[in-house]
Amino acid sequence: MLSSLEGFKSVVLDQLGEGVIIADADGCIISVNRAAELIHGRAMLGGEPASYTEDYELLTMDGDTYPPGELPLARAVLRGEHVVEEPWKIRRPDGSVVIAVGTARPIIDAEGKQIGSVLTLRDDTRRVQAEQDLFKAIEMKELLLFEVNHRVRNSLQIVASLIALPMKRIDDDIARETLALTRQRIEVITATHRSLYELGTHDHVDCATLLPDLCAAVVQTYSVNDHIQLSCEVRGEIVLPVSKAVSVCLAVTELVTNACKYAFTGRKEGMVRVLLEHAGDAVRIEVEDNGIGMPEPVPQAKQRGIGTILVESLAQSVGAVVEVETGESGTRVTITFSRPAEERDFSSSLIANRRRTARAAAAPIEGA
Repeated sequence: MLSSLEGFKSVVLDQLGEGVIIADADGCIISVNRAAELIHGRAMLGGEPASYTEDYELLTMDGDTYPPGELPLARAVLRGEHVVEEPWKIRRPDGSVVIAVGTARPIIDAEGKQIGSVLTLRDDTRRVQAEQDLFKAIEMKELLLFEVNHRVRNSLQIVASLIALPMKRIDDDIARETLALTRQRIEVITATHRSLYELGTHDHVDCATLLPDLCAAVVQTYSVNDHIQLSCEVRGEIVLPVSKAVSVCLAVTELVTNACKYAFTGRKEGMVRVLLEHAGDAVRIEVEDNGIGMPEPVPQAKQRGIGTILVESLAQSVGAVVEVETGESGTRVTITFSRPAEERDFSSSLIANRRRTARAAAAPIEGA
């Protein structure tokens, strides 16, 4: 009867699609089902934890010989550990290498005594290979996108240089200033693409990091003998998609430019203050000066300045609310909008997760 029962259990185990290896209390392998035999390319009974690696030609994921005492089944036998979803490689007798993922647990009887251990495993080679192929393709896409951004930045720098070439030969002040402002706006877009490298992405920019330098460059251009001071206060990150970041940076630098050009007419000094704040989902940007204030708008005026157009474009791009307060003590423009929900693609997430896994695998093991 006992023999018949053991035979029945053996037949049942061989019907399972998942490999099953059973060891006794000493670690001697007493059962290997059909699926486990196919995965390993062999079925060997007997042995002990110290010989598992050699008997079955087991390797780490890096292709090195697997330390016998650290194998999942050995850890269950020797230390009573529960090892879940652990990967390793197996070199079959025909020379092929497969990737296995397994779970090992001690077998405890009714009295709480360990009487054996069991390892369940599956062939994960196809899935891992598909993931590696996908990861390589995504990495190539990332490299190409970074190269595109690099080329865009270089092209914009060339355009800015071409605009600057005739400026010294132009006598008309309005034309020269128009070219200078155009060059400045192109440099803002160039800086936005440059910051992609600093943030390590190809689709998002941290405006809170980028804008203080852009605003400082504007003030330095218009400040004679440092008569205009700049104060930038940053509260949190303002990470936006590239297209929206460009709109924000252009609008803010335009407001700072207008303050430097018009707010301090007839005054020896002035102050421009920029606040960049991100709290919760709300972004608030303030550009304030202590100048002479803005003139009353002329109802008959049909033409709008570039600055006004850029700020209105920002309002449409990110759904911003723009408020202007002006008087004898200066002007303050407040821009508020909700930060767009992150739309990071699957590829960026996969690469970040893969790199975190690689770093974790490379970290030293405590007690090793």
